[in-house]
Amino acid sequence: MDQSLVYVYKSLKKQRTYLYLKEKDAFGALPQALLDAFGAPHFVMVFALDKRQSLPKVSIPQLRQALEEKGFFLRIDLDDVEENLLNQERIRNGLPPLEKDKITEFFH
Repeated sequence: MDQSLVYVYKSLKKQRTYLYLKEKDAFGALPQALLDAFGAPHFVMVFALDKRQSLPKVSIPQLRQALEEKGFFLRIDLDDVEENLLNQERIRNGLPPLEKDKITEFFH
């Protein structure tokens, strides 16, 4: 990457969906289907990637690689209980929600 700045946008159409770009407002390189699903991007913040030791919910090497190869990184947070259909059903039936690792075990 030529510069270490990362620009973060959130989707107003899809909850907990974020787009990281290596250039501000550089939406031209994004696939049209992604833009259609994401909706109008809403600027959230900018940060210097080289100054970060960690980021919430994304690994720095994974982010760096995506930005270098594609120019963008899409993050969709599905870890929340309300997004997990199995846990929604468990709660509806009076059962406690399962932790993420237990959900994985449940389906194997």
